[in-house]
Amino acid sequence: MKKILANISYILVTSIKYTGAIFAIIGFIGLFAPLTDCFSMQDGMIKKIIWSCMVLVGIWILVLLATVGFVLLKKKYKLLDVNDGHAVFVQYGDIFSPNEIPSTDKRRNIVIPVNRCFDTIVDDDLISSNTLHGKCMRQLYNENLFTTESLNNKIQSWLANTENSFEYIERSLKRSGNLKRYDVGSVAEIKDNDINFFLLALTTFDKELHAHTSDEEYVLAIIKMIIYSNKRSQGFPLLVPLIGAGAADTKKQERDILEFLVKLIKMNRNLINCDVHIIVRNTAKNRVAITNL
Repeated sequence: MKKILANISYILVTSIKYTGAIFAIIGFIGLFAPLTDCFSMQDGMIKKIIWSCMVLVGIWILVLLATVGFVLLKKKYKLLDVNDGHAVFVQYGDIFSPNEIPSTDKRRNIVIPVNRCFDTIVDDDLISSNTLHGKCMRQLYNENLFTTESLNNKIQSWLANTENSFEYIERSLKRSGNLKRYDVGSVAEIKDNDINFFLLALTTFDKELHAHTSDEEYVLAIIKMIIYSNKRSQGFPLLVPLIGAGAADTKKQERDILEFLVKLIKMNRNLINCDVHIIVRNTAKNRVAITNL
């Protein structure tokens, strides 16, 4: 319902705006070629008014139909321009697909939200294979780039060379996986050919391995992600999912997450030095509108 209302609002506002622009052009033309010449001298005032209204409604209907087609067919919107000719986009797609960015951009950075212990065991207990975390790990394993152990060692080695703080937790608080818990917003990088995965520490597991994050932690994680990408994107495109829309217990709807991401990026646009693509998964098309942002 939210998507329908958002799209209707966008369609109405856009169609009215462009209809107004068309009539402004017609009015300008009328300065040089009087539009009254289009009517017969015998036509009365009421008839002229009726014909003018019919033309107005006809033009608006044509613009409305064109706008509806644009909304239904368009999968990508440019939200704003940022530094050095870069821009922020929002689009439907698959964050792991190379087709989500222009073919000229071979390398890309992909943000993957993970738990704060940076676990690597995808067993549908510790890490679900249906989450972005699990899909990312599976991709690395399927390409024989890492094993569970070697990937864990790579991530821990990366984190050891950063200034991110951590704490050791008791096994009673988390029945499997790593026990070194890093600060929210910590990032570890993993390379996969032309992809640089930015693993973003977001959630905390309880003893039943349910993922949780507070509103304050969520905001902090997103801001740290923006700051980190400013330092490490190297100008290559950054693909960002709807962070927290998966298994994390954020208690937020996907549209709310999208709006929040856009607001934080707009507030920190001075830190954006690459193209940013906010990816809404294809399966959410019927629920999440990417207009009116």
